[in-house]
Amino acid sequence: MAITLWESRIPFEGLLGWFEDDDFFTREFDESWMPSFDVKEKSGKYLVKAALPGLNKKDIHIEVSNGMLTLWGEHNEEHKEKAGRNHRTERTYECFERSFSIPRGVAEKDIHTKYSGGVLELSIPAPKAKEHKAITAKVK
Repeated sequence: MAITLWESRIPFEGLLGWFEDDDFFTREFDESWMPSFDVKEKSGKYLVKAALPGLNKKDIHIEVSNGMLTLWGEHNEEHKEKAGRNHRTERTYECFERSFSIPRGVAEKDIHTKYSGGVLELSIPAPKAKEHKAITAKVK
C-alpha cells in the first residue's frame, strides 16, 4: 500500500465546504421518512397501498377533511444492550405524513382499510358519473 502525503496551506481546508453551504446551520435535521405509496383505479374504486413495515395499527392515523385524505404515522424503538460494564442504547424515531385529494362526496365511513404484514390498503369509492339532463330553453 502506498502512503500519500497530503499537503495543504490552509489548516482544516476540507472542513471549509461545510461553512460555504448557506443553510448548513439553519436546515432541520429530522428523522422523517416517506413510505412508498401505490394508487390505482380499479373496478369503480381507488386503491391506495402504503408500505409501512414495523408499524403497529395504533401508530397509523387516517383522517378525511375538506376533500383531503391524510395518512400519518410514527414509530419509536429503543434497543438496549448490556455486556459487563458496557451499556449501549439506540433509539430511533420515524414519522411520515402524506395527503391525497379525494373525490367530492366521499365520507370517512365510505373508506375501507386493511392493515396486514406491514402493508396498509385503502379502498375509496370512485364517484359515479352523473347523467346530465339536457334542458331545452324556449326563446321568447
